[in-house]
Amino acid sequence: MKRILISGYYGFRNTGDEAILSAMITSLTAEISNAEITVASACPRETEERYAVKAIPRSIRSIFRALKKTDLFISGGGGLLQDTTSMKSLMYYCALLLLARVRRVPIMIYGQGVGPIKRSLGRFLVKLAVSGCDLITVRDERSKRELEKIGVKRDIIVTADPAFLLKPARASKLSKLKRPIVGFALRAWPDIDFSHIAQTADEIAGNLGATVTFIPFHAERDYSVAEQITRKMKEKAVIIDNIDLPSEALGVVGELDVLVGMRLHSNIFAAIQGIPFVPIAYDPKVEELSASVGVLNPLQCKDVKNGEIVLRVRELLSLDKNLNYPVDSLRLRARLNVTLAKQLLNERRVLGIRFDALEMDEAAEIIERYIEEEKPRLIVTLNAEMMVMAKNDPAFRSILMKADLLIPDSVGIAWAGRVKARVPGIDLIDELARRAVDKGYRIFMIGSAEGVAKKAAAKLIERYPGLQIAGVQSGYFSWQDEKRIVDKIRDTKPDILLVGLGMGKQEKWIAKHLRYLGVPACLGVGGSFDVIAGEVKRAPVWVRQAGLEWLYRFIQQPTRFKRMLALPKFVFYVWRERFSTRS
Repeated sequence: MKRILISGYYGFRNTGDEAILSAMITSLTAEISNAEITVASACPRETEERYAVKAIPRSIRSIFRALKKTDLFISGGGGLLQDTTSMKSLMYYCALLLLARVRRVPIMIYGQGVGPIKRSLGRFLVKLAVSGCDLITVRDERSKRELEKIGVKRDIIVTADPAFLLKPARASKLSKLKRPIVGFALRAWPDIDFSHIAQTADEIAGNLGATVTFIPFHAERDYSVAEQITRKMKEKAVIIDNIDLPSEALGVVGELDVLVGMRLHSNIFAAIQGIPFVPIAYDPKVEELSASVGVLNPLQCKDVKNGEIVLRVRELLSLDKNLNYPVDSLRLRARLNVTLAKQLLNERRVLGIRFDALEMDEAAEIIERYIEEEKPRLIVTLNAEMMVMAKNDPAFRSILMKADLLIPDSVGIAWAGRVKARVPGIDLIDELARRAVDKGYRIFMIGSAEGVAKKAAAKLIERYPGLQIAGVQSGYFSWQDEKRIVDKIRDTKPDILLVGLGMGKQEKWIAKHLRYLGVPACLGVGGSFDVIAGEVKRAPVWVRQAGLEWLYRFIQQPTRFKRMLALPKFVFYVWRERFSTRS
């Protein structure tokens, strides 16, 4: 199970933000089959009922507690990182990003619009908070420039607003109205005089013979705006007040002949469905969206007073057809958000090497798929010593980078990659043996001193009756015997090959013979055979849970001293990498 926590302006009945959330949930659950999504919401019960996800209060305390069991924290969509609306809200969203870093949870900025950020304190907080994120995607070039301007020196990927992936609900709400229908999606703004809007609406209704409708995108706030305008109007107008879901709002916009939109997502909804629209750019984000779909001259708030809206509405109504806005590329970019989220959730990159952030069941299921596909694969149980070795051994580094599956074996890898659980190679052997009995897989074991692999095989058969061992082989053999041994493995046709020749050596040996062996799952297991056979005692469970198995092994085998020196080196390399990417 992959646990995803989403934070944003959710539960406030703002159609735009709810559209982002709805599209995110739909995309994430479709792409990540084992995703468990939790949303921080101002109204958790309503969010749970609407989207069939878990929801928690938006309090910092609730979110900090939830982060403990989170695999990916998403700061999701909308204009969260700006101080135009409120400095308090900016501080809140930056605090959440910093808390996720404290909890060592991977963080994604998901298709956000950033800015404007006018205050120096706001710029400082955003730089501090965003610079620690693992993945940053923004919905437009302006947002990327805003982050770069305040000094964020991370890769920033321009995608698109997640709401471009929303699907409309086609339950007609405007079917009884006389056409043409001109919709207004407005919000309160200092530069907007409601009297001028009322005059404009009257002229559209009276001179153009249109039915004027008002579509509130932020529940009570926009409804209040619509009421104030309609009270000033001489002509009749309709306020649509029974929209609960963003997909319904999308459907309503799809029934219009023309939209006059201040609300960003009302314009997105129009563009998606080819509905002609007149954008009113109260904020730079509206201008950015307009340019992206080919509407090159959005109205400024000052133009509301001079009759420009009426002229544009008249022109658009005369076209008598829907417009084909170029939104396909924006949909593709919106899908990139979820693709990158899945990649971040399932993969980590440490010291330039990618590994798979998997739990035991996931790793075993992937290996089962490899066996079904019958293609030879190299599987590495990755630890910190390997990473240090790869720094000085280009051939070994190349093998790690080309491996089919790299599993986080050690505490050091789990720490560096910020994964909740590791998959120790010895435990993976047990899991594969259990599944091998059920599926009839055959296992070949090569490694350790004379007789140890045979003894380990006997222990596994005792533990898992019915397990098929295709063969065993000591790890001490000369190069003259190597061809014979490789042929022996190939001839027995195992499904799983466990190789315990020691860290580094075993991966190189597998890589050298991988294609000729033809074994679907070739796995380096280090000294696991010695532990399974009882030659070496494994650390007690409480020691393993405390992450001190390495220390227990060192006490048992002081000769490992030189190998232990790799651990502080690894920590140093990781910290240096993190500092260099944050600076």
